[in-house]
Amino acid sequence: MTSHSQDLPDHPLLRGLNEAQQRAVTTVDGPVLVVAGPGSGKTRVLVHRIAWLLEECAVLPEQILAVTFTNKASREMRDRIERLLGGRTLSGMVMGTFHAFGARLLRQNPGLVADRLGLLPNFLIYDDADQMDLAKRAVLAVGLDPKLVAPRRMLSRISAAKGVLLSPDEFAAAAETYDDEVVARVFREYQRSLRKANAVDFDDLLALPLALFDGAPGLLAIYQQRFRHVMVDEYQDTNRVQYILVSALAERHRNLFVVGDPDQSIYGWRQADIRNILDFGQDFPDATRIDLELNYRSSRRIVETADRVIRENTQRIDRRLRTENDEGAPIVLRELADGGHEARFVVDEIRRLTQHGGRSGDDVAVMYRTGAQSRVLEEAFRVSDIPYRIVGGVRFYERKEVKDVLAVLRLLHNPADEVSLERAIGNLPIGRGIGPKALDAVRHWAAATGETVLDGFVALAPAAASATAPDLSGTARSAGMKLGTVFWKLREAAAEKALPELFDLVVDLTGYAAAFDHNDEEEMQRWANVLELRSDLEKYGVLPPAEQLPTYLEQVALVSDVDAMEDDGRGRVTLITLHSAKGLEFPVVFIAGVEEGLLPINRAVEAEWGDPLPMEEERRLFYVGITRAEQLLYLTYAAGRAVYGRFQPAVASRFLAQVPEMHLQTLGRRAPTREGGRSSSLADRARGGGSPGWTVSPAPVPDRGEPTRRFAAGERVFHAKFGEGEVVEATERRDGDQELAIAFQRHGQKRLMASFANLEPIP
Repeated sequence: MTSHSQDLPDHPLLRGLNEAQQRAVTTVDGPVLVVAGPGSGKTRVLVHRIAWLLEECAVLPEQILAVTFTNKASREMRDRIERLLGGRTLSGMVMGTFHAFGARLLRQNPGLVADRLGLLPNFLIYDDADQMDLAKRAVLAVGLDPKLVAPRRMLSRISAAKGVLLSPDEFAAAAETYDDEVVARVFREYQRSLRKANAVDFDDLLALPLALFDGAPGLLAIYQQRFRHVMVDEYQDTNRVQYILVSALAERHRNLFVVGDPDQSIYGWRQADIRNILDFGQDFPDATRIDLELNYRSSRRIVETADRVIRENTQRIDRRLRTENDEGAPIVLRELADGGHEARFVVDEIRRLTQHGGRSGDDVAVMYRTGAQSRVLEEAFRVSDIPYRIVGGVRFYERKEVKDVLAVLRLLHNPADEVSLERAIGNLPIGRGIGPKALDAVRHWAAATGETVLDGFVALAPAAASATAPDLSGTARSAGMKLGTVFWKLREAAAEKALPELFDLVVDLTGYAAAFDHNDEEEMQRWANVLELRSDLEKYGVLPPAEQLPTYLEQVALVSDVDAMEDDGRGRVTLITLHSAKGLEFPVVFIAGVEEGLLPINRAVEAEWGDPLPMEEERRLFYVGITRAEQLLYLTYAAGRAVYGRFQPAVASRFLAQVPEMHLQTLGRRAPTREGGRSSSLADRARGGGSPGWTVSPAPVPDRGEPTRRFAAGERVFHAKFGEGEVVEATERRDGDQELAIAFQRHGQKRLMASFANLEPIP
């Protein structure tokens, strides 16, 4: 059915497409892999291909399954196809996300689902909050403490198990460690509770259709016969279950068309398996591969820079990213003193572009690796009155973990704030055991005495020595005494301590610091937001102690007031994480924090000797950021930055070593340079290799191969992220470095390289 007519370029559905795009549209028989570089028009290819199938190949809409990664993408594609076909409706065509398809399949077969899977037709789909609550209940049900066995980490392990189609029993049978056994117990209880509630989670929406097909092969045959053409967008981000599902559905007709780019695979932490796209040719030896290399989005400088950066990776499909666009402006590289200086530079440059450069705020995006980086940027935008919006997350001061801590601070400033009190009771460990009845009893006491509800809990504290206190008994009284004692201590501290010290006391006494699992990436992101709040408090130390808290709370309120005025949606700069930016494009892009420990993230740096794959994913993330820019690209990094509430020297990212010098305009200090076309050692790259162009040397770092100090087993050390620990094992490496196994008091055992860990010996 593949067309090769010389008249094809004149066909209305092919006009405006380049040769590779036309091949992708018209090659409709057999498996096809389209390796689509950024800005190469892959969505246009998908739209025109579906239109081609409907118009030229007599394929019916219901015979097409098109899988996208967002519902928004699905809606936009459907609208574009209908417009391309002159308003023809696509009734019967299945287009949507994997999860939407799974839910649809389960609901379309209620009898089989009930018989084979034990789910009734009115089953619920639990969202993230529901799943977290269920995981917490499962931890408690098996006799474990959620403070010691973090429900989020359990949920992450359960999700990973479901991602490779392991049942609770199969997971338990394969358990090798005590931790695996704990997960197995929680997994079994979690799944039992899920079914008891007649509910499924997101992973079930992918795994259960396969279980249904295994139990009812005739059903699979029906869907295989129906879907003559199966198309998958963003194939590099599929996991193993999704790979098996689409392969099974396409097995009869073998018309599997996948589009993706391994260089943009950035969701490994969500179990995305890059091997699905890398091994497509092995899985389908007769597959046709089509490369979309021509970038229509970005200037030549940006395209050549992106292509040079990503060629350092080994896990990729080699092809050249190119463009016919103009050379464009140089890429601006700027080193700043610290995070605040970086934010001010970004804001000042955006002001210049919007006031004198003909740009609108809508044209500009500021991107960063971690959500915690947005706090300093948001503050700079607020002070400058430049409108902005946050994409890929709520504003810093509206994030749950930030609001939880702010609730305690607000209560210390205004004990009558019952909204903050309810938040503290509901979300902080100190509120456990205080139910609605106990809270109502304290409210009655407060109404009778004229005191605040918080005062009622404080009156229960033994140290308060109050003559009257609310009438609580049993567990409620014990929990109330605990809450009251914490606030009694915090009230005393608030009168004399500076804000950062008060913050430390709040997260310690409330138990909030211990509530996060530091082995889980999402938990670490949330904890980083809490600690970023501490960095925010530092600058208020110049005020008298009595003025610090009220002044700070007023500033937080002003952020909310400014945000409320931005609802017109016009002229706003976009603040966005690099993960959330994939698929978007902007005329002007700033990538902030291009430095070791942020981009690449610390976890990848620490793991690279044993596992280079996390570092490759970090480089892909940088590549994604670069390729979002159409005309102007700014790369910034700081000489020092507040990390986890402490100011530390920072080092330019190793990724900057691959940015071609001829495309750079360096303001101030220079980026790391290259030697012989390959990246030099980390220390050389960080120092610039002594190349011309440096005006000032950056903060020196120890050479990776020669750590500044040798460590021995039994020594006590301090790590900025993991705290205090003891060296269990110190292994000498051939390169002169040491690989250390350290048992940390709160985070368990970690393996770190001495030259990277920045350990401080504890006398």
